[in-house]
Amino acid sequence: MKIAVGIIHGIGRQESDFHEELALALAERLSLICPEIELVTEGIYWGDITERIEEKLLCKLAPYKLRWDDWIDARGFMISFAGDAIAYQPIPCADNPHPQEFIYTEIHERVARKLQSLASRAGATAPLCLIGHSLGTVVISNYLYDLQNRKLPPRIQSIIAHGNSPLEKGETLSHLFTMGSPIALWTLRYDDFGKPVTVPALKFRHQRVGEWVNFYDKDDVIAYPLKPLSESYNKVVSEDVEVSNPGLMSWTPLGSHGGYFRSVAIQKRICHSLAQMYRILNSQ
Repeated sequence: MKIAVGIIHGIGRQESDFHEELALALAERLSLICPEIELVTEGIYWGDITERIEEKLLCKLAPYKLRWDDWIDARGFMISFAGDAIAYQPIPCADNPHPQEFIYTEIHERVARKLQSLASRAGATAPLCLIGHSLGTVVISNYLYDLQNRKLPPRIQSIIAHGNSPLEKGETLSHLFTMGSPIALWTLRYDDFGKPVTVPALKFRHQRVGEWVNFYDKDDVIAYPLKPLSESYNKVVSEDVEVSNPGLMSWTPLGSHGGYFRSVAIQKRICHSLAQMYRILNSQ
């Protein structure tokens, strides 16, 4: 059985191979408990999109030094972290005659093309598991919300229509794993904390498989539980799981935020959930 796995990164400087260590760890662990599963993984890399405009800003600000720039690139660090979140903010189409130029849409196009690749490699009807970290959890939540509520722009709709697969349409979404997620902060835009995405897709809800698990480190100031937000979130999020991430600086807010991909507890939970899905589907 093939399972399509999309891994999306969060804020800060990233490399295009950011997902490979986690993908290998999951494949090795899953081979021990359920060798019948083959993971087909894609890294959803979007960092180059925001870095492009962040570099322009840094160039403009280069003459204006901070007094501690000789010891630490504080301004570069701030722009890299906060800049990703600010640049990603959606802008109403009515305010711009060229909505295809939005960073928001450009990042979502990257998601659509990676799902297209997963459908090609794993199969059009393969179960889809999405793993997001940090701002990547907001990206994937927004993408799924727009997909499920028919709000994707024509540019992305055409990508999905070209493949026309159940996977790309979100019809095979079985699992969502969010790590170090600031989704709770994003819900401040709504008095009722907004409406969560639907996980799993209807196909798997009927078969009682799949789940949305949210992992947060107790030392991570960026990460928040999701179930307490509202009755809607409490219903759709299976569990908020507190973890203690590895690393020498894991007791610090930023140190803990970067350790999720290396967490053995998270890897075990993901693999257990995927293996459980396989066993249930093959016993029906």
